[in-house]
Amino acid sequence: MGVFISIVIAIALLAFIVNPDDLQRVMSMFSSRYDVGKVAGKSINQQEFSKRVEYYNNIAKLTGASTGSSEEESERANNEAWNSYVADNVLIPACERAGIKIGEAEIEDMCGGVDISPVLRNERAFVDENGMFSKDQFQNFIQNIDLDETGQLAAYWGYLENNMMQERMFTKYAAMIAKGSVANKLQVRREIAENNNSYDVDFVILPISYERDTTIRVSNEEIKKYYEQIRPALKKVETRDGEVIVLPIEPSEKDVEAAKAEIEKLYEEFQTLPDADMKAFIARNSDTPFNDLFFKSDELKDVSSILADFAAEKKAGDFLDIQHYDNQFVSAKILEVASRPDSVFLKYIPVADEKMADSIISVLKGGADFTALAAQYVQAQRGSEPGTIGWVTEPIVYANLPQGFMQAFAAKAGDLFTVDVNGAPVIAKVDKQTKPVRKVKVAVLSRNATPSQETFSNVYAEAGKVLDAAAKNIAKMEDYAFANHLDVVPANGIIGGLKNIGSYDNMKEVTRWLFDAKEGDISEIISIQNKYYAIAALKKIHPAGYASVEDMSSQLKEYLTVKKTIEKMAQDCKANVGEATDLETVAEKLNTTVSNISDVTFSSLNSGQQLDPMFIGQIAKAGAEGNKNIVGPAIGSLGVYYFQIRDSKMGAFYTESDAQNKADNAVYSILNVLPQVMCNDADVVDQRYKFY
Repeated sequence: MGVFISIVIAIALLAFIVNPDDLQRVMSMFSSRYDVGKVAGKSINQQEFSKRVEYYNNIAKLTGASTGSSEEESERANNEAWNSYVADNVLIPACERAGIKIGEAEIEDMCGGVDISPVLRNERAFVDENGMFSKDQFQNFIQNIDLDETGQLAAYWGYLENNMMQERMFTKYAAMIAKGSVANKLQVRREIAENNNSYDVDFVILPISYERDTTIRVSNEEIKKYYEQIRPALKKVETRDGEVIVLPIEPSEKDVEAAKAEIEKLYEEFQTLPDADMKAFIARNSDTPFNDLFFKSDELKDVSSILADFAAEKKAGDFLDIQHYDNQFVSAKILEVASRPDSVFLKYIPVADEKMADSIISVLKGGADFTALAAQYVQAQRGSEPGTIGWVTEPIVYANLPQGFMQAFAAKAGDLFTVDVNGAPVIAKVDKQTKPVRKVKVAVLSRNATPSQETFSNVYAEAGKVLDAAAKNIAKMEDYAFANHLDVVPANGIIGGLKNIGSYDNMKEVTRWLFDAKEGDISEIISIQNKYYAIAALKKIHPAGYASVEDMSSQLKEYLTVKKTIEKMAQDCKANVGEATDLETVAEKLNTTVSNISDVTFSSLNSGQQLDPMFIGQIAKAGAEGNKNIVGPAIGSLGVYYFQIRDSKMGAFYTESDAQNKADNAVYSILNVLPQVMCNDADVVDQRYKFY
């Protein structure tokens, strides 16, 4: 007790002399509340994990693969950090236990020998102008690591080195699995026979009725017994059941009228504005950015079908009167109408100055071969001739090339022109082009009706009324929501980190609340990207583990009822039909008709119609035994069958190569699920959704 009191006093004293934030961080290191997960028995603290996320963010910024500002980039770094824990603690140890190693000589070969690691081959920093891995560039990088005082190159190399080792370990492990998955000759022969033997079958089916047999009983003991048989397949992750009331934040009538007044005022100036000032005017006043490209009229349907129809009929200088649709007001002016190709095939020659450009153009106009001249100034890229850009469209040129290349779409096939690229001229040639079609350049003036602050306040107040009416009671909340026609979205079987609930996206904040709440809790008002307010309620927590017999009882009872019903149907059929001599008699006794199906094979579940898999198995068994008699009653998953094989055929379309492809696909399937199997065995628990 004395020790305990001393600890309490020490903590109290620390609270006075230590920064509260620092104390919180220290305490968090010893609390599982702050764990983002567990890998191979090791808990991963949120602080520790955040440092690794930041490491991968920095690597992405260093390589130019990320700015670190978008949600997608943050999520990519988050996943990389998590996967690195799994690789270090689960996957790589599994490879090592299998006896896989990487020797020093192999590492040297991966970096500068014959078998270069794909990690290095695919890294842009080590690729030359021909798209090939450059050993010289890689060696220069290695030599500069010690000269870099920032330590960034060392961090980058550590990242690459780790990825190289992991990639090689995983590749070797995959090769080991592939080499160990061999189909012997007997298996191949059997598979070829099963796939090439097809049967024409006459059959009678007595399907299970939608009206259930009231004499069929399934006891609790039967349910429990079957549950124990299938329990290993019932493992599940932690989930939540609840519901979400969603209140969309949409423009009010007042907001729409305000947008209308704004565009009507702008429209007066829009009609009198010179074309030269149009780009700046649109940039200042329109919710649709100015686009300097030419479009076919049907390409404008993404903006508006009305705008597309207008562009198809009108001439340069014509205006579209203000149109209103989907909370948007739109007007437009046709600036230009021209006949232009959709695509052009471009070639180029970079030269030193204008004088050289004029000289080469004169030679080309005199009949010189463009490709031969280009070869003197630029190396050929893989798969193309020297000086080839290739087929491009206006959007591609606009986004990726100097704007001078836009001249190509006003030129004819064979035309030459020059483009200034970083102060030096480039000779360009329109080598080929598609057939010119009518296109227009349009200035679009639009104004979106957006929710005002007043509208936000009104919707928030309505959400507050939901909470007041609920008084912390889910049933009362539901009654109020239904009475007021609010959108109540079921949220059943929600897993951690889920982004979408119902038809609504960006709901991670709601999911996070559901996993932090207690059964019966109702959330406060949650704002979702200024698009809607949400109020969530948690009804049921389903812990991770195996689904209980109580949770599965109704489903198992239904399955066993159907199974026992079909078995009883088979017994009744046998008593009613007796020894079957022909299918017509069987059909008559069962009050049904004879059907037929052709080309049934053991490997196919679709032979002109979707067939019962159990029925296919029965046919294949009878065919393999050469049984041409009536077979039945045969139990299927859809009912009871009597059938007779009328004809069997031996084809040759399924070959040994097909069997090998199937074996390869099986290996691929194994490798695809193997990491998850390993993670399950290592009890990997991912709880990042609590924090990210």
